[in-house]
This record gives sequence, structure tokens and C-alpha cells, in this order.
Amino acid sequence: MPDDVFGDPLPQELRPSRKRQLSDWEQRTQPQRIADCLDETLIYEMAELLPAPASRGCPRQYPAVVYVLLAALMTVTGSKRSAVGTLDTRQWRAVRASIRRNAGRTAAALLPVTPPSRGQYLYAEEKLLAPSIELLQDLFEQQAVQQALHQGLFPEDATRNWVRPERRQLLVGDATVPKAPSKAEHAFTLDTTTGEMRRHRVDPAARLYYENGEKEKRLARGTKWFFASARDDGYWQRVILAVRHVAGGDYEDEAAVAVRSFSQLSRQLPGCMGVIYDGAFRGVHRDALARLGLLVINKQHGSVKPRAYELLRFGRCRHDLWCDQGRIAERVLLDDGTSILIPVPVTRLEHRQGLTKSRWYHLLLIPCRHDAHPYRVQVGITTTPGDRTATDPATGRRLKSDSERDFHRAEHLQQIPESTLTHQRLYPYRSNSESVHSQFDRSMWNNRMISYGLERQKVFALGFAVAQNATSRRVFLERSRALQAGVTT
Repeated sequence: MPDDVFGDPLPQELRPSRKRQLSDWEQRTQPQRIADCLDETLIYEMAELLPAPASRGCPRQYPAVVYVLLAALMTVTGSKRSAVGTLDTRQWRAVRASIRRNAGRTAAALLPVTPPSRGQYLYAEEKLLAPSIELLQDLFEQQAVQQALHQGLFPEDATRNWVRPERRQLLVGDATVPKAPSKAEHAFTLDTTTGEMRRHRVDPAARLYYENGEKEKRLARGTKWFFASARDDGYWQRVILAVRHVAGGDYEDEAAVAVRSFSQLSRQLPGCMGVIYDGAFRGVHRDALARLGLLVINKQHGSVKPRAYELLRFGRCRHDLWCDQGRIAERVLLDDGTSILIPVPVTRLEHRQGLTKSRWYHLLLIPCRHDAHPYRVQVGITTTPGDRTATDPATGRRLKSDSERDFHRAEHLQQIPESTLTHQRLYPYRSNSESVHSQFDRSMWNNRMISYGLERQKVFALGFAVAQNATSRRVFLERSRALQAGVTT
């Protein structure tokens, strides 16, 4: 299809490799990442949201910023015990210097001579951090959006090409299920050898989830976390924009959380062109985001079968159009009585922005022996009776909407069909979410969640995102200074 705007897909052996060697400035050691967290201003802003020390009871020995800092450091070192252990005499001096720079001399002077113990942090996590987790999360997401814009992601003045969007103009998301902190599912079990009852510590937040899609799904026990992120080319330049807990165990629950998160982020990121997600998105989810003016790039669900769309008559010729593989195809009869579906070339992906919602169209050029026929087909959105619908030019009557004739257009017709070169080029960006999951798993001791209970686990997930963004900010600043130095010299 030489006239198709999306291009023909390449076979696996001809696809270019995206792997490249890490450069020196992109590699980050654990001491460097700890230094990144010490200089992260967001940590000090979060500490200001926490409740002030009570006038009665046991006085607070450490300022709140120390506990917020430990919440980020434990995702770098892999455990709470090791996070406290890294604060030796030299590192504790660095903490003092960082607090002096960011919070003032008075706050630094209030620090004790020695760092807090693990027990003191656990008490602060339960009594101080976990009750304020919603406020901390809101502040994090506001600052993450500003960081992404500052680092050149989602530029509002950049050129928008709907079939060639840049990586920095797309949101990426996915959900993962880290293992529960313990394998025990019951608080008490019977020892068949001795007959005694054994007590186990059970995570109250853990439940069973399905992973790896509906074809190869497997059960995983733990808590499910959704991450939305964006990045430009280069390692350690990712910015995590949202962290959400997925309470339900079905794929629809994950997709609903993702749609809400993407919808909120799209309003704060005017330069965002679309999102990339996996097969958990179905037509109803693509419809919600397409109405907001976003591209939705994901794979077509395996249960979607070809469906007759429309029979067109242009004078002496007729064309039987079907929906197949996320696009319009023409049904062609063969000499042996069978038929095949041939994709119709798309000359343009058209976006029309309305007052309340967007519309998306494929401008087709239907091949014909008499003459090629241009034709417009709406994609990505399943119209309802409340939407503006067309009228029959012959009778003047309103045509039925998609929902009235039981046609799930968003399920059958994608904005960017899967079997195209454009989809091949854009969908691999989703591996960025897998990189987030890998880093998330490596931040835990023995690849298991290191906190019990949902509120404490929210503190851990938020601390992980803060630490990741702190390193991303530092790498971006170092890269910017290096480029400026190269230009000036």
C-alpha cells in the first residue's frame, strides 16, 4: 500500500535494533543516587505538609524531613535497615549540610548527633507519613508535572504530527504486582507433625491478581501499582508522573485507574499527544481518551473478529467494506468462491477538536478500476445518541448512532492500526513502563514488598517515585551544564 500514511509493517528480521551502550554520564551508583535524594527540594516541601510536633507527649527527636528522606532512601538501598545503616558519620554530615542548604540553619541545628534508628522510622511511618499520604501524593504529582515540562517533555510549541509523534509527546503506563512481604495467606496454620497452631504475619493488603494478559495469564499475590511516566531519549531521564494503587483484581479495574490518571495528566500537560498501553485497554477505554483529543496506541484485542461495516455504491461499482485488524478493509471475492479482506489505504489521520470532545477520522482512498474513491470514516470513538450524528441526504432523517445499532466503533477501528509501520515504531516505547517495574522490583529486599499494610506500602511506592525523579532531575541538570560548557568552549 504505497499511498498509506501509516506504512507497511516490517518483518522481524528487518526491524532496527533500539539497544545502545550506556554512556558514562548515564550510569548512576548508589552513593550518587543517595546524593540525588539529599538535594531533592521536593522532599523538603513534603516535610512542610506533615503535622507539626505535638505540644504534649513524647517530643519528636528528628524533624519530619529526615523521615521523608528515609522513605526515599530505602528504595535506593533496598530495605529500611540498610537505609538507616547508610547514614554513617560521613553521610549524616551530608544530611546536615543538605538540610542547612534547603531548610535553613535552624532546622539543621535541631538534628541530633546520631541518625534515627529503624524503630524510630517505623513509628514515624505509621504515625506521621502514612496518615498524610494523600497530601504527599498530590504534591508529588503537581511537582512531577512541572519537572517534566522543565526537562523538555510535552513541549506545547512543538510540531504535532499525529502519525509521527515524538517519544517526549507520549505518556506511557502499566501496572505491576510486586510480591507480598510474606508468603503466608492465613494468620494461623496447623502443624501436622506436632499438632500445634503456628502463627504467621499476613499482609492485610495482599490479594490475588492476574498478570501477563488474558492468553497467558498467571496469578500473582501482592498489591497492584499503576505507574504513568514519560521520557525523552536517554537513560535516567524518565519522569514518573503518577502512582496509583489498583484495588480490583480484574483488567478492567487496572484500565479504569489508568484512564482516570491519563485524563487528569492530559489536562495538565497541554503538549501531550497520546498514551501507550498494553492489551488491558479495550474500546471503551480508547473511546474515553480519544474524546479528550489523545491518541491511544495499543494492541488490538484477540477476541475482536472482522465485522461488516458498509456497502458503498459509486455508479457502476460497489465496494464491500469491513472492519479488520483495527482498520477498514475491502472484501474481495476470489475465483474459487472464497473472499479475502484487503486493507484500504489511509491517506490521512484527521483530528477535529470540538468544544467538549474530539473526533478522529481516517481519510480513505478506495482503489477502483474506474477511479479511486475518497471516503471519510470516523475512528476511535463509539458515538451515542447524545453525540452529534449525521443525517441521510436522501431522506433527511437522523442516522442511528453506533450504540443504537450495536456497533462498538472504538473496539473495531483504531486511530493507529496495529499492523502498520507507525504502530511498530511507537508501541515499543511501552517498554519504558517495564523498565519502571524492573526498577521497582529491584528497590525491594528479595524482590518482595518491604512494608505491611496498604498505607505503608503507599509510602514506599511514593518514596520510590520521588527517588527516581530526583535522579532524573540531577542527570538532566548535569547534562544541561555539560552541553552549555561545550557550547561556550
